[in-house]
Amino acid sequence: MKRLVCLLSFLSCLGASTAWAHCPHNAVFLALEDQIRGYSLRANGPVAPCQVIQGPNTTLQTARAIAISKNGYLHTAQFLTNGTISIFRPTANGDDAPSRSLQLETNDLVGIAVDSHVNDFVVSIRQFPPSIFVLPPSASGQQQNPTTIEDPSLFPIGDVAIDEDRNLLVGGHDSSGVTAVQTFKTSRTLKSPPIIRTISGSATGLFPHDSNPFAPSNLSIALDPSTDELYVYNVSVDGTNIQVSVFAPEANGNVAPIRVISGEATGITGPGFPGANKIALSSDGRLFVAEPNNRILVFAPGASGNVPPSQVIQDSTIGSNQVEQGGIAVRSCRCR
Repeated sequence: MKRLVCLLSFLSCLGASTAWAHCPHNAVFLALEDQIRGYSLRANGPVAPCQVIQGPNTTLQTARAIAISKNGYLHTAQFLTNGTISIFRPTANGDDAPSRSLQLETNDLVGIAVDSHVNDFVVSIRQFPPSIFVLPPSASGQQQNPTTIEDPSLFPIGDVAIDEDRNLLVGGHDSSGVTAVQTFKTSRTLKSPPIIRTISGSATGLFPHDSNPFAPSNLSIALDPSTDELYVYNVSVDGTNIQVSVFAPEANGNVAPIRVISGEATGITGPGFPGANKIALSSDGRLFVAEPNNRILVFAPGASGNVPPSQVIQDSTIGSNQVEQGGIAVRSCRCR
């Protein structure tokens, strides 16, 4: 029933998409260092972007992690550039300046998530213990002593996400390299929220991390906005095994995934630059996977096993240029 309600909401938004000046409301975006590119969720095959944010006024230099707020704004975390978070209007295009820009007194930002109150949760791997900074919707400019959530049990942290109850999920690795996804009860408090769930253990099938804690994380996490299923993109240390594991809503403990997408037919490859999140979900349950050369693999709702993508979005404007994989986010009708 929840999926049906979401599909009806999704279809109603399609009819209203012409209200957006550039990309339709239902679009997927890539953060590509000095630019952000958007593509319609209906796109398949070679296609030109419907939105490109690029130029000196954008202040984009190392944009990698990207998230989208409930009002359609594009929130990007830059890996370098003095801990800069740049937020763009939904219709930003060309050399448009951010609507807001924030700076943290740190660097190496590798993940960003936005809750329904438009708080930004930004993770830095420069800090130890790793810190997730909580930035309110009114924040702008240099941030002095922001609220932080410390997670000393995971280092490095690979990615963050927000569930339908406004709780923060943090994916990373412990000191022995074991991969885990923790849920903090940020719906109750943003200051020292307790951990209420942890997915970890042999039954999860999640690959361990390199023994060097400073090596880039090998996972990315995302939530299906209609079902709250957790998707975990994960790569083995030697890079030979790549998978997207799907866990039931509110899964906890040493639990097996309900589905695993993996195999040669999927076309899914290894991670991009540190901080470039790999996966995102649309409100109708499609999985979007970022690949090099502005290529996006799209998997149907409920996809499992060694299955090919149902869509492949390929930017037709890059020519023979080789482009590293950017971070990815989907803007679509939501069921909340």
